[in-house]
Amino acid sequence: MTTAGTARTRRTGTFIATKEHRRFVEFADAVRRESYIGLCVGPAGVGNTLSARRYTHWDTAEPLLEEWGPRQGSDAAVYSSLARSRAVFYTPTTTSTPRQLHTELDAVFRRVEACVDQHVRRDQKVLHGATPRYVDLLVIDEADRLSPPRWNTCATDSTADRSGCS
Repeated sequence: MTTAGTARTRRTGTFIATKEHRRFVEFADAVRRESYIGLCVGPAGVGNTLSARRYTHWDTAEPLLEEWGPRQGSDAAVYSSLARSRAVFYTPTTTSTPRQLHTELDAVFRRVEACVDQHVRRDQKVLHGATPRYVDLLVIDEADRLSPPRWNTCATDSTADRSGCS
C-alpha cells in the first residue's frame, strides 16, 4: 500500500530546519492541541511536504507501514518514532474516491495504532481486542486532490435528501 499509488524516492542528506519548517511545526502543534482542522498552503518547492513528512516521522515509518508483515526486532525504532509523532501522513492519488480514501486511511490508521500500541505496551502482555486510539493528527498532503465537486454530488442538488451527505 503506497500512499500515492507509486513507489517513492527517498531523499538523502541533512534536513535543514528552515523558518518555514519551524512555522509548520508551530502550526501543526496548534492544530493538534486545539483539535482544529488546519490548512497549510504554500508555493511548490518551499518544503511543505518535507516539513510534514519530517513532523510525522513518515520517512522512518513509511517503509514498515507499506511492507506490512512479520515484525522484526529492528522495528522498535519505528514504533518509538510513531509513538512520538502520533500522526499519520497521507497523500491521496489524483483519482481517489471517497471509498478508496476511507479504505486506505483505515488501513494506515490501524497499522500506526498497532505500532504505537506495541511501543507503549511493550512490557505488558497484550490481549487481542480493541487498541486504544493513539493517533491525534492526520496530515493530508496535496489536499487539493480531494475535489469536492467529484465527491459530494448532493451539494449540487438542492432537492436531494442530505441525510446521506457528508
